[in-house]
Amino acid sequence: MQITIFGASGKVGRLVVAEALKHGYDVVAFVHSHNPFENGAHLTVVQGDIASAEDVAKALQGSDAVINCLGSWGRPGRNVLTRAMDTIIPAMTEQKIQRIISLTGHGADAPDVVPSFSHKLMMKALSPFPAGKVFRDGEEHMHLLAMSSLDWTVLRSPIMKNGSDGAYHLADKPGFPLKRITRTAVVSAILNQLETDVYLQQAPVVNPGK
Repeated sequence: MQITIFGASGKVGRLVVAEALKHGYDVVAFVHSHNPFENGAHLTVVQGDIASAEDVAKALQGSDAVINCLGSWGRPGRNVLTRAMDTIIPAMTEQKIQRIISLTGHGADAPDVVPSFSHKLMMKALSPFPAGKVFRDGEEHMHLLAMSSLDWTVLRSPIMKNGSDGAYHLADKPGFPLKRITRTAVVSAILNQLETDVYLQQAPVVNPGK
């Protein structure tokens, strides 16, 4: 199986690339300005702009599935996920690629959830700040996926940390009290979705522990 990984040069993306190669996948790593990779027998690097339909289409050629590890933190508009879906979804549809696994923060509500009063209050309070814009971006990109014909799964992650503990479990909501999760566990959760259809059209939270 060949997979295209967007956001491949980020902290999570680099780990996904490394683990995907260990699992025997052929990988196309899509990067923007920073390229930490070298092309190899099973790794192809495509450097481009996520807003460019031509660049995205090139990165998708020959792939069977897509993993999106892009993030909006540190980006001026904090709308990277939404902008990415505007190009990725039509390009996947055009090339008849159905499977996409995407990653966002646990603060974003799943698209099939009616926002609670407390969530609306939180989003309103955070709206002027980076966190609010990032959560909103996560929700909007999920709505775009939900409106598409793709076989999508979005994993919503708590704040991540370094560590080798790969234990995780998927649930509708974050655990209480909320704990950080290792990037190792999140990467395992992402790659495991390539082998299952249990969470199609769903957005579970990746909680630490079994």
